[in-house]
Amino acid sequence: MTGRQLARVTIHPYHASILSQLYPGNQHSSNCLVPAISAFENMLSLPLERHPKIVWRLDHGFGGDENINWLLTRDYGVLAKGCSNRRSALLVQQVKRWHAVRNDKFVGHAPTPDGFASPLHTVSIRYASPAGWKHAYLLSTLNLSTVDTALLYDQRGGAETEFRSDKSGGLQMNKRRKHKRNAQEVWILLTDLAHNCLSWVARSIFKDSPFKDFGLLRITRDLLCIPGRVEIENGRLLSVKLLKSSPYADDLLVCLRQFWE
Repeated sequence: MTGRQLARVTIHPYHASILSQLYPGNQHSSNCLVPAISAFENMLSLPLERHPKIVWRLDHGFGGDENINWLLTRDYGVLAKGCSNRRSALLVQQVKRWHAVRNDKFVGHAPTPDGFASPLHTVSIRYASPAGWKHAYLLSTLNLSTVDTALLYDQRGGAETEFRSDKSGGLQMNKRRKHKRNAQEVWILLTDLAHNCLSWVARSIFKDSPFKDFGLLRITRDLLCIPGRVEIENGRLLSVKLLKSSPYADDLLVCLRQFWE
């Protein structure tokens, strides 16, 4: 959205959006973390003893030392990509043994920099790009191997894919822009509601069906757009009929029938 950026809190593995907040586009994402997580805590009335059971996976923009320390002092778990390019270059020189995550990506244990409120594991990353080898690093409170740490962090890519799907895919959030900030926030909240409803449909109705691997884009584009007719009498669903020429109609009817039975 032009002139605005969105911070979203999602929960794994349910692919559900817990909280979305709108910020000015000229505000760095690192400044969004504390207010977003504070709102998350207030919304859920989250007690302090629950904090150690929550792990925050943060990308490069949120992974500053101040943000990580703020989470550590609140007893949260952390899996964050560091934001210092200079530190990335220094850490990669201290790795004694590299382990392959895939052919173009390697990880190794590195000493944790000073200045953090709690002990952390540091994983240095070396990966191929069109411009040559590049480096990054992860900071983690989890007691995992370097490879497992990198794989767990990479799973957050699913949230980014869903976010892009909401913006330019099935929910078309980018095309619903309002000039007033409050109006735009309403659109975002409605998009969150639709996103979570579709996530629930995917987990509940399509769990063991041919559509189990469908993302939100394919659900909205290929399934929800099938022409059909619904018969309701006195608030009770009597029947659902779908256009037979659709290649998904028969399997979708099976899913709906099993769910309502």
